[in-house]
Amino acid sequence: MRRLIISEKNHAAQRIALILSNNTQKRRSVAGVPVFEFSRNGDDYLVLGLRGHIVELDYPDKFNDWSAVSPKDLIYAKPEKKVDPSAKKIMTALKDIAFGVDEIIIATDFDREGELIGVEAIQQADTKKPLKRARFSALTKWEIEKAFSELTEVDYKLASAAETRQLIDLVWGASLTRFISLASGQLGKDFLSVGRVQSPTLALIVKREKEVTEFEPTPYWVVSANLKKGEEFRATHKHGTFDDKDAAQAALANAKQAKTATVKGVSVSEKDEYPPAPFNTTVFVAEATKRGLTASQVMKIAEDLYTDGYISYPRTDNTVYPPSLSLKGILEKLTKSEFSKEAEELLAQETIRASRGKKSTTDHPPIHPVDAATKSELKGHRWDIYELVTRRFLATVAPSCHSETTIVDLDVGNEPFVSEGYRILFQGWRKYYPYYTSSETLLPAMKEGDTPEVLKAL
Repeated sequence: MRRLIISEKNHAAQRIALILSNNTQKRRSVAGVPVFEFSRNGDDYLVLGLRGHIVELDYPDKFNDWSAVSPKDLIYAKPEKKVDPSAKKIMTALKDIAFGVDEIIIATDFDREGELIGVEAIQQADTKKPLKRARFSALTKWEIEKAFSELTEVDYKLASAAETRQLIDLVWGASLTRFISLASGQLGKDFLSVGRVQSPTLALIVKREKEVTEFEPTPYWVVSANLKKGEEFRATHKHGTFDDKDAAQAALANAKQAKTATVKGVSVSEKDEYPPAPFNTTVFVAEATKRGLTASQVMKIAEDLYTDGYISYPRTDNTVYPPSLSLKGILEKLTKSEFSKEAEELLAQETIRASRGKKSTTDHPPIHPVDAATKSELKGHRWDIYELVTRRFLATVAPSCHSETTIVDLDVGNEPFVSEGYRILFQGWRKYYPYYTSSETLLPAMKEGDTPEVLKAL
């Protein structure tokens, strides 16, 4: 049997071919497009990479005349699909290869967009060959082998969901852009663009900008005191911030009269600080952009790491590792990476349990490392993102951090003050995830009735 595998991008096509052929694949060109060939279990395979969506959804040209076609007409007009002009060579190659195969396997990303990318490409190729679907969340040997040994049917409903979103984006954007531009008289290069996502986003930005520009600061005062009992420490007035300057000055004057303070009470409590939840895309991007990258840069690097087989699929809402994911297996792989010491420590735990977020889905697991890497393999920001993903995974399977909080109530010149101390008793997950900084505030040992010296009230 002769089979064609369609992947979402050429890089993914190359990796799938490498894994399934045990690196015996051969590359040739069809219509100027790279295609990878190999034999496996008596069958011949060809792997072709697309370029994301190679099919466009748009209105027929007759609807482009803004003066002749009203925005309302766009709502009821029927868009048409056509091959992106820049992807015509890919479509030519797809048609040529599809003609000579017995079966086609769609191996695009396992989500709504991936399903649509594969389905619409096959529809445009106008082939009736039998279709199968390979579903995977990581481009690792184990996942790819498993996916191709357990081929499923194409989910046309999932593809239709993505197509519906695409249609809504087009109708919403085209009709409202035309309406707003005509109503405001801004046409040509100065037209006003409206979009299902961009317009609400713009509204949020404008709202926030107005809050910033219209904000009127209210003055407030904080009264504090530097104290000493063997070691210096600071206490603040229990009132918190004072809106009344006279009241703040009166409290400060009383505190300045005191030479010593009196400890009225000491409370000490310990608590577990649970590990962070596994990464979904939103939290991952938020954390990664703190490293000095833009969101688009982060996702580009993450997608490259995914297609190179280092991390799992980076677009997911899931924050719960599925039972099928071997946490121990990932840690064992990481013993061959720069994180070998950390992985071995976590493998030594009596049980390996992962933290859980609030959302569990069945498409893709949370973002996690799928293979070991070293700094010599991944340079610059590629290493930074891999390290972030890996350290987050390590943190999610690490024990809780254990901390102690001390609250000391004091009387300073008949004014109530409080001093709060915090220290980490056991680092737990914080040892593996240094991105969450935690400042310890150490207080000297005190008990009720002690009289620390007042160094300065301010």
